[in-house]
Amino acid sequence: MLREIFKSMVVSRQASASYEAMRYMTNSQLGDIGFTRDNYIEGIKARISAELDAEDAKAMSAALAKINLHATA
Repeated sequence: MLREIFKSMVVSRQASASYEAMRYMTNSQLGDIGFTRDNYIEGIKARISAELDAEDAKAMSAALAKINLHATA
């Protein structure tokens, strides 16, 4: 539960920072990184969520492997 709250805070802060960054970027610059003004913030939020989910999955796999090693020893 705390991890979900933390993830929400990180994604929210990143969305705010993305909005501020977008204000200083031209449409051409946004296009160069694969976004438009319409999808930039949502795209960044999706990337951050995916990165955090990947970290969670990696940590869970490591924890399960550690549990399995202790169970078989």
